[in-house]
Amino acid sequence: MFRSLHVQIETKFRGRYASQYTESHLVYARRIRLAAARRRPRLLYLHGYMQPETYVEELALVTSMALRLNVDIIQMQPPYHGRRAPRASRFSGELYWTADLVRSFEALRQTLLDARTLLGWLLAEDGRTVGVAGLSLGGALTLSLTCREERFAFSVPLIAHMDLAALVADAPVLVKMRRDLKSFGWGRQEFANFVKGIGWYRLSPKLPADKVLVIAASDDRFFDPRIVERMWKRWGKPAIIWYPTSLMGFLPHLPEALRTMREFIDGQATS
Repeated sequence: MFRSLHVQIETKFRGRYASQYTESHLVYARRIRLAAARRRPRLLYLHGYMQPETYVEELALVTSMALRLNVDIIQMQPPYHGRRAPRASRFSGELYWTADLVRSFEALRQTLLDARTLLGWLLAEDGRTVGVAGLSLGGALTLSLTCREERFAFSVPLIAHMDLAALVADAPVLVKMRRDLKSFGWGRQEFANFVKGIGWYRLSPKLPADKVLVIAASDDRFFDPRIVERMWKRWGKPAIIWYPTSLMGFLPHLPEALRTMREFIDGQATS
């Protein structure tokens, strides 16, 4: 646990953040350590949108992932999720990505800074390298960090792309956000213009293609496979594995995907 270093750009939002969202001022991360992985790379893992981060999840997913990959895993909670969710939240992550664009984009900025702060601490702790991976929202954040942070040794985004306007337009879970934006007079093009205006689409990877492994779903409705493919080409065609499934149907493919990730991480550890 540590205090977030995030300072809000929007000065009017700072007061609201200070008074209403105190739970998100602290950053929480869970660390799974393996005795057999002492000489192995470590993995910073970012979970999906609205995941509650229960102890059951830690045992069923994070510990299992650490054992299959034979790495220490550090799972960081994004703002407004888990213990960082304000008391007024009806569920974990409710306030993270909404039509309140100031709060949403400040949350995005805070997540990236919190992850980079945690990375710096891990690298100062010992000399082992650190990679980054995430699923869904966590995958989009992984891609974003790949464009902002060259200190990561490798990157594994799972079922994700970085086109925020397409995500808002396509994701079934964001129907309320689309409805609220429409009530403000914002359609897909207005939101796309906003995202373009802040320079988001100018981001490009700081890691070479051989340090990136993309896990993709060919039938997904959240992250359009055509957008994933276009991104893959722009990124220099890193290794990519397609699964004939959607995001929600990915779980049965997870053991196979973890085997692929293990091979990739093994290669990074010896390169």
